[in-house]
Amino acid sequence: MSVDIAELLRLEAELENSCEDCQNPYDRDAKLNLLKFLQIRAVLQFEEAYDQLYYELNKHGGLECLREIAPARPKDLLQPKVLELQDCNEGVRFAAQLEFYLADAELAKNRLDELVADIAEHTGECEVHCAEVKSRAITQRKARKSYGGDVRKVADMARISVICDNPQALKRAYLAIVESFQGDVLRVANGFNSDWMPSGYRDVKVNPVVDDHLCEIQLHLREFFTLKSSQHAVYEWARDLKVTTIVRAENLFGVLSREITEEMIGLAQRNWHGTGRFLPRLQLAAGQYDQAEKGFRQKLSEADNNERGEEDNGSTESREAPPDVIGAMASLGSVLQEQGKYAEAEALYVRCQAIEEKVLGPEHPSLASTLHNLAGLLRSQGKYEEARVLHQRSLAIFEKALGPDHLDVATSLNSLAGLLKSQGKYAEAEPLYARCQAIQERVLGPEHPGLTAVLHNRADFLEMQGKYEEAERLCQRSIAISEKALGPDHPDVASSQHTLAGLLQSQGKYAEAGPLYARCQAIQEAVLGPEHPRLATTLGNWAALLYEQGKPEEAEALFKRSLAIEEKALGPDHPDVATPLNNLACLLEDQGKYVEAGRLFERSLAIREKVLGPDHPNVAATLINLAESFQREGKNEEAARLLERSLGITKKALGPDHPDVAVVLNNWGGLLESEGKLEEAGALFERCLLIREKALGPDHPDVATSLNNLACLLEDQDKHEEAGPLHERSLAIREKVLGPDHPDVAESLNNLACLFEDQGKYAEAEPLYARCQAIEEKVLGPEHPSLATTLHNLAGLLQRLDKYEEAVSLYERSLAIVEKALGPDHLNVATSLNNLAGLLNSQGKYGEAESLYARCQAIEEKVLGPEHRRLATTLYNWAALLHKQGKYAEAGPVYARCQAIEEKALGPEHPSLATTLGSRAKLLTTQGKYEKVGPLYERSLTIRKEVLGLITLTWPHLGNYAEAEALYSRCQAIEEKVLGPEHPSLATTLEKLGVALYKQGKSKEAAPLLERSLAIRENSLGPEHPDVATSLKNLAVLLDSQGNDAEAEPLYARCQAIQEKVLGPEHSSLATTLNNRANLLHKQGKIGEAGPLYERSLAIVEKSLGPDHPHLATALKNLGGLLESQGQYAEAEPFFARCQLIEENILGPEHLSLALTLHNRAALLHNQGRSKEAAPLLERSLAIREKGLGPDHPDVALVLNNLAGLLKSEGKYEEAAPLLERSLAITEKALGPDHPDVATIRNNLVKLSQKQGGAVGTIQ
Repeated sequence: MSVDIAELLRLEAELENSCEDCQNPYDRDAKLNLLKFLQIRAVLQFEEAYDQLYYELNKHGGLECLREIAPARPKDLLQPKVLELQDCNEGVRFAAQLEFYLADAELAKNRLDELVADIAEHTGECEVHCAEVKSRAITQRKARKSYGGDVRKVADMARISVICDNPQALKRAYLAIVESFQGDVLRVANGFNSDWMPSGYRDVKVNPVVDDHLCEIQLHLREFFTLKSSQHAVYEWARDLKVTTIVRAENLFGVLSREITEEMIGLAQRNWHGTGRFLPRLQLAAGQYDQAEKGFRQKLSEADNNERGEEDNGSTESREAPPDVIGAMASLGSVLQEQGKYAEAEALYVRCQAIEEKVLGPEHPSLASTLHNLAGLLRSQGKYEEARVLHQRSLAIFEKALGPDHLDVATSLNSLAGLLKSQGKYAEAEPLYARCQAIQERVLGPEHPGLTAVLHNRADFLEMQGKYEEAERLCQRSIAISEKALGPDHPDVASSQHTLAGLLQSQGKYAEAGPLYARCQAIQEAVLGPEHPRLATTLGNWAALLYEQGKPEEAEALFKRSLAIEEKALGPDHPDVATPLNNLACLLEDQGKYVEAGRLFERSLAIREKVLGPDHPNVAATLINLAESFQREGKNEEAARLLERSLGITKKALGPDHPDVAVVLNNWGGLLESEGKLEEAGALFERCLLIREKALGPDHPDVATSLNNLACLLEDQDKHEEAGPLHERSLAIREKVLGPDHPDVAESLNNLACLFEDQGKYAEAEPLYARCQAIEEKVLGPEHPSLATTLHNLAGLLQRLDKYEEAVSLYERSLAIVEKALGPDHLNVATSLNNLAGLLNSQGKYGEAESLYARCQAIEEKVLGPEHRRLATTLYNWAALLHKQGKYAEAGPVYARCQAIEEKALGPEHPSLATTLGSRAKLLTTQGKYEKVGPLYERSLTIRKEVLGLITLTWPHLGNYAEAEALYSRCQAIEEKVLGPEHPSLATTLEKLGVALYKQGKSKEAAPLLERSLAIRENSLGPEHPDVATSLKNLAVLLDSQGNDAEAEPLYARCQAIQEKVLGPEHSSLATTLNNRANLLHKQGKIGEAGPLYERSLAIVEKSLGPDHPHLATALKNLGGLLESQGQYAEAEPFFARCQLIEENILGPEHLSLALTLHNRAALLHNQGRSKEAAPLLERSLAIREKGLGPDHPDVALVLNNLAGLLKSEGKYEEAAPLLERSLAITEKALGPDHPDVATIRNNLVKLSQKQGGAVGTIQ
């Protein structure tokens, strides 16, 4: 043995008696722990030697005759005699027991020696070793330590040993003893029958009763006895330190502070009691890899030199087995592996394997250990199939050589199970973990601290499968074992708490997880010191929890401290440093700090590529994170390249059906979805789902995630009916596996609510949002970013329902949460600002909305730069607001910049660009710049043929309805072919085509299209969807225009009923319907019925949108018109005046809506005979329309016609005639010579000519 047992015993006694008061506070602890290090190594060396001996003796079945000896273990093994004591304290009772049973042992000892000597003599090939009765001190210690102070349970006070030359002799001696003592043998313990024994020593113990005293006969094989050399101390160390093959001397360093570790290394450097030879191993265990590598290289060099010297001297021993060389290579290989120098480490392991296979044979347990180590190295490199073959071979060797219940078999099972878990082969891994646990429980007992490792591994495995309750039970059991064996403040207890905290965190039980991380940190800082790598791991995981709780500043501080500890302990280029780099980068990325995050991702990638090689799975994982960072910056091409490389690496390393492949597919699908490539994205999402269902089972949380992503994609494709069941299945899985209050359940509720909202099922959506909000407030707290998202979505629903004040309150709360949690310049803040601005816009609060859009733009430009695709969206919204306010000169450049960004960031054929082109064309149309409009619409049409109806909406404003009709017809053909005859998008196109036909006076052709649009929406969206109400309204308008009042009225009524039920009795959309219905009644002369509807419409708009909203101006205009039609001009005048004031204040003095109001008010004044007041209003209306629409727009023609009528009424025929002639020319050009409006103007011109006495034929 390389460890001197006598020296260790002397050192142990010296330290026990040493004074704790010394100048160096760490000196004594360092020496005690270094002694413990040496003791554990001694135990393991003996254990390895015994196992080697056991293997050699049994490899051809030589020990089978001993393994057949059946053990006999009574429940209670007690001395037969009972000492009766009355009225004495515990100390007196214990002392009396000692005296009594030791005296009894003396009496039985002579008889025992005689009987056993006689048996050994007759058996042959045996030697008897008589021993003195166990001393009082040893008996006392054993009774107190092992039996709770009950001396009656000590069974070996009188004992004797029989040394047998071979297994057959031992078997004969055993049988003779049993026969001799007959029924007086109370217990038989067979060490050869077990595959593993503490300290590795094996013998057969027989406990017979001799002269009413329980004695012990120990039957030894000579080879074992010789190796043991009477070193009983090793057995005691193994028992006291709970040493097993799964506990190594190096494990000590995981529970020691840096100061004590450094002092231990200093002692070895000074060669304290000959410990210098262990210096490299101490340095390796302490993470000082560079120094350890130098030491192990020197040892390998010395071993190689010794081997060559022995060969030169003609020694055959070295050619048979060079153990020093093998040990040195294995040690150097381990330190190289720790440093990530895999290629060099692999070469050493392979060399070890070759030597052992040649020298020891292909079934030797030492070879199995080497194969196990090599397999672990290959797994670290992502070479899973190669590793699996070696693990399986190693396991087979261990099972055959050491037996199926040996702890080395359990270790091998655990490693193989971990590998299979990494490959996603869960069904194969589960029974291996279970068998590993069963072996350890059977061999070590259910409360041995060595059991905690497999409990942690199995809990992690169950967590991956979503079996949280089972996993939590294992974690709790691990903590209980550690606390009982090691005390509540031991670092191993902290490790168990750390595992449980992670499990609780994954379940969203943050309130329970946080205190565990805190306690874990406290233990590690107190025991290990503030710079221990174990502490770094705890800090990193706690930081992740804090970030999930919406505490980014606290999280960032812990992430940075974790990184600093790892860099200091391991060096800046160690593979383990890549992990905290990656974690910190993810945090910075979520905070919108993309440049900082990108640098960290790239450094992490560089470390892993350098150390692990370019094809390692960990490299693939880093590529995914870096790709996501690029995607957020709008660098989609770079992101796609990284994902493609990641997918190739993962498939090559893990196979095409591994869950990690699904992760890459999922991310790539998300990228494609963001680019509008929905069909390609769908294929990847579906493949991802199939892989996860196959690998993880149909009820795994990852399956729920895939279902959710696929459902959201289907929603983007308007396939709501297909999306619904997927969302519901995702929710059911999460509720079943995670419980009803898990944040992931809240996410599913949110997504399902969004679907219902899109389907117009607002009453069903609102309680889902509310439940989602309740879960997040309970689990995540009232200031978590996820809650902000839910509040934002609920606000959007309330906005749809015209509950603006409630919506504003939620938007503002959402914004406040995000600003506090993420900082004022975070992109999520920009999102909240954008949405709140949209609501203010819809309320007519344009000034407030503009300021929010401006702030949103500033944040995005600062964080993302001036050319990011996201900025384009904000610019588009802002431009639309300016456009709406009639600020055309300001809106134009903003639209143009939006277009330029989209062309550069998204490419010349992206759907978003098509939308921008269409909106910019609409602005130019409004401005009358027709020559610039056509190319924009044509280009928009080319980009998005499948949604043509959405981008040709404004073509009718050109006055060219025939061209619009052709475009809509083409769109219809495309959609029917691509989307099918029942798709909601087709319904929209049919509706727009119907409107285009209606505008041309082709009402008969328009009606079937509007009816078909209505039927599609009723079928696809349900009979009470808001879009169905819209179809009903449009069809009613058409029938109304045809004079089919009887058919139009029930459609308006049904539209009103749907909106009142779904949207509520005070929704702005309902106000429009009430207004239209009132118009119909007004036309029918049902003034009494029309008036209340107009008044109700006005009240709704004023309440929902405020007293200064442009929509209110419209309602005032209509009610004023009703009064005007009744001749109540004086009553009507204030409505028109208020309408004009609102539009001038809100929309500006040159807005087109104001032009219409001026026109109508002028008509009212004219009817009152106040032509002089009316004329300036018509002239101002004309000027606004000419400037805004251009001089040749049909709306200009209308004002010209009416102004001419006014002049005619005043007898100013000469001034009226040119106006009518210009009006006719414009209308004929825009609408064609056969349009009814042309006939009306021509008729007016004829009448004017007659007044002037002219001829009709002279007019062109």
